[in-house]
Amino acid sequence: MKDLKPNYYDKFICIGHKCPDTCCQGWSIDVDQKSHKKYEILGNSYGKNNNISKFLKKKPYPNTHNYSQIEMKKNGLCPFLDINKLCKIQSKLGEDYLPNTCKVFPRRMVDFNEIKVKTLSLACPEAARLCLTKKNSMEIKLEDKKKNFIKIVPDHLHNPFTIVGEKLFNKIFFLFKDEKFKVENLLIICENLLNEQKNLEKSPSKIDEVTNFIIDKSKKLDFLNLDSSIIKLNFLNDITSFIQKNNPRSSLNKILCETQKKLISNFTNYEEAIENFKNIEKNEYVGFEKKNYSILRNFFLNEILGNVQIFTNQTLNCRNRFYLIILCATISKIITIGDITKRSRKNIDKNILTNAIQKVIKNFGAFIKVDNNQEYIFHPEISTALEKVEKNNIFNSLFLLFSSIG
Repeated sequence: MKDLKPNYYDKFICIGHKCPDTCCQGWSIDVDQKSHKKYEILGNSYGKNNNISKFLKKKPYPNTHNYSQIEMKKNGLCPFLDINKLCKIQSKLGEDYLPNTCKVFPRRMVDFNEIKVKTLSLACPEAARLCLTKKNSMEIKLEDKKKNFIKIVPDHLHNPFTIVGEKLFNKIFFLFKDEKFKVENLLIICENLLNEQKNLEKSPSKIDEVTNFIIDKSKKLDFLNLDSSIIKLNFLNDITSFIQKNNPRSSLNKILCETQKKLISNFTNYEEAIENFKNIEKNEYVGFEKKNYSILRNFFLNEILGNVQIFTNQTLNCRNRFYLIILCATISKIITIGDITKRSRKNIDKNILTNAIQKVIKNFGAFIKVDNNQEYIFHPEISTALEKVEKNNIFNSLFLLFSSIG
């Protein structure tokens, strides 16, 4: 069995009560069937008036992995969290009684039988710090450094689609590590290569030729001079209203409301807000991103690796994983611009983008629904907000929202 993991993965240690944003708050915690049955058997033996099972809500369509969920308290905290931000189930009963979700988080894995692709969820502040703030955090040990190729699919699982997908994944992954390419260019390259994947099944020998053509074409696109300030502020209004309605107790709701206030409500008219946003993005944010270039680059590397099935799975809606990554990066950038607005250049904290990414990733579940294949579908209101940018192309909408004025 072979584990593929970036070098920050094994450096992770939960910092417990020192964590600035406990993982026991702000979302639903799924409980597997085995753990659910354990809690039912325990009854009140967990402690007086502390029957664990009374806090569980069985799912409408339960399965082995997602059988029930722990109902959060009104303040969004897990009912088993003690005053020291530690788990009462673990302290009283031991780690074996934790549901699988709590045992594993923030670790995540894509399982290709004997090849396991492992990353950490950036919803965890410590995982986000390790991954995003260290320049070489996304280095992966290769069996053969000369080949510079990451094998993700065992030979016996290969078919024409996965053979091409594995090669395209490698093209994209190593391009994202190349500092010569702007992230905006890389997103266009990735989208176009994914569009060509089915065609390349018939002629895999042309992968290099097609990749070089797409790279060359992306360099000639004059997208960095496009001012999309108004659509970004309109989108901020839409996403803030959406979170206020659908996830009002989340930390993201508070952050988005503050961002909306800084970038829109504090101005006497919308034209002033648009001009301010444009100036902050062009004169402050772009320089901040260049100075801290590894943050977004490592974010995309981590999420592409953690969702590598984008390249290997033909299941309907699997591509939405790629679009969700761009959506989370876009919202994080807008939050960061809002944070920069009220700061002087000397007081711009390099961690504000890292913190924004962590908060957005922790709440990404609000943006999506899950289909019968456990793939993502954007929430209808999110789809509507993106259609306001460009009606018939989700990638173009996300790209316009993500790209910055050069």
